Amino acid sequence: MRRILITGAGRGIGLGLVHRLVADGHQVYGTARSEQGRSAILAAGAAGAVDLDLEHDASISACAAAIGEQTDAIDTLINNAGMNSLALGASRDTQGPLQADKSVVLKQIEINAIGPMLLTQRVHPLLTAGTNPIVLNLSSQLGSMVVGGKLPRDVGYNASKSVMNMVTVMSATADPQVSYVAIHPGWVQSDMGGPAAAVTVEDSVQGIVTVLDGLTIADTGRFLTWEGDDHPW
Repeated sequence: MRRILITGAGRGIGLGLVHRLVADGHQVYGTARSEQGRSAILAAGAAGAVDLDLEHDASISACAAAIGEQTDAIDTLINNAGMNSLALGASRDTQGPLQADKSVVLKQIEINAIGPMLLTQRVHPLLTAGTNPIVLNLSSQLGSMVVGGKLPRDVGYNASKSVMNMVTVMSATADPQVSYVAIHPGWVQSDMGGPAAAVTVEDSVQGIVTVLDGLTIADTGRFLTWEGDDHPW
């Protein structure tokens, strides 16, 4: 049994992970910005559901404090929460590098990369108190220079995932006590991926959990796919 904290767990991949990891016998805590999301987390059998808005430092600190009141250690942190430009009211096709709105780009980087980094900082004492601690950062192939560089739309999203990847490898270098791994969950049929996406939430969750179950400190600094393969940076 592992003690697992999942951000953005009120819907999509995050909620799917809650269902699966609870069913596997783990003690799961989830975060969501809405009351509806937190209710869904608890209905899935989680041990706790906490408010978290990664745009705000105060919310990040309050979330970490709330989790610390419910458990004395975390074995796994899954940084899943994030958003694309659509969630900010902008068309992805009008957010390429030659016409992107500065505020949209910066907010995506703040929420998708800096927020998870700050949350990891805040819960780091809980992680180092855990057993074989792991930070699994839900990245994207769009954060890869090889893949994302060929798809010049929604530059804020692609850039934010590149930042997340950099934070992952730098954390792996800076902290030998915790395993830091980035993972591409696939193009998933979620609110973000849309109905035309190639991978169901269930299949993505199955792959992520299989990868997670096999991770050790020897894997720190890797970028993997939901199918367990190494992904090019």
